[in-house]
Amino acid sequence: MAAEIPFARKFLYALAAVIIFFGGLEFILRIHDFGFYYSFSADLLGMPLLDLCRFRRVANRTVEFDPAVFWKFKPNQILDTKGVYLKPVRINNFGFRGKDFSIAKKPGTYRIVCLGDSVTFGWSVGDDETYPAQLHALLEKKYPDRQIEVINLGVTGYTSFQGKEQFLTFGQKLAPDLVIFGFGPNDRLPALASDREQFDARAWQKNRLDLLLSRSQIYKLVKSGVVYLERRRQGLSLDPKTFLPKLKRKVNTEAYLRNFETVKKGCDASGCQVILLNMDFPSLPLDPATDGLEELARKSGGRLPEDWHRWNLPAINQEISSHDNIPLLDLRALFSHGGKTLMVDNGHPNGKGHALIAERLAGIIEIYLEQK
Repeated sequence: MAAEIPFARKFLYALAAVIIFFGGLEFILRIHDFGFYYSFSADLLGMPLLDLCRFRRVANRTVEFDPAVFWKFKPNQILDTKGVYLKPVRINNFGFRGKDFSIAKKPGTYRIVCLGDSVTFGWSVGDDETYPAQLHALLEKKYPDRQIEVINLGVTGYTSFQGKEQFLTFGQKLAPDLVIFGFGPNDRLPALASDREQFDARAWQKNRLDLLLSRSQIYKLVKSGVVYLERRRQGLSLDPKTFLPKLKRKVNTEAYLRNFETVKKGCDASGCQVILLNMDFPSLPLDPATDGLEELARKSGGRLPEDWHRWNLPAINQEISSHDNIPLLDLRALFSHGGKTLMVDNGHPNGKGHALIAERLAGIIEIYLEQK
């Protein structure tokens, strides 16, 4: 009769089996990466298994979560991931693109702060090719005896809500003399919850344990299952008919106006000037989100919300400019004759395009510098 295996050894065997099983599963999931599960409906709903890819992309080592602005770059790093960045990107001591700077402003310095999204950030162009960098070079050459700073606070993917919160929590501390405000394309994107709702729910407040566990594909697989069950409980599925009536903008027109007004009031209180950028280009339809959703509704038999209306960013910004007497640089008009020679893709200028923006901004800012 064979000797009975001791309990301790049975436990070790069982533990080893569990480790081998889950270790193998983790390895397989990491190799697979779930790329073929993508669809518009899944992306919008955060449904599995795309949610795993999105969570990995946002929760990577280069960024960190923030309950106010949702995400931001970690400071003091170089972004050079192949297939993502065409040129290396230097992230400075405060987690923004460009040279290091200090919060305290030296006496006599004219400080310009650029709030914006991936255009201001300078997607796919070099550090010295972004319009904030080229604007600084132009002004420094024009006024060699003046101390001028241009700080780039543009972050990829940001909406005007995030820009407003960034200004309130950080930008105001810089005591800028001029703020350039350029948002819009990300505001018009469809979502199940607006940025305001995400902020109120503190949806982007992540604890350390969640961030640690999120490095595991198995954990993300389980988490996506929870998301799936919650969406089903809400009556949502990958069928567009279930979610189209519930859609809203990440930031609607009224909220965009409020976000800009909040920044302007903060600037007015400190004697800071504001320039408004119409962050739109002729290579894009005025409202590609609505165009795509209407086509999806036609094919699926679904319908958009009753209060859904088209987004016209040039008209919105023109209204702001006229009402508040704010200088407006309309990039859709500015780029109307340059075509593809000024663009990396439909929504992002190349180095020449950024130079054009910098030149026009410099012409506006020179008036302020002459008065100061």
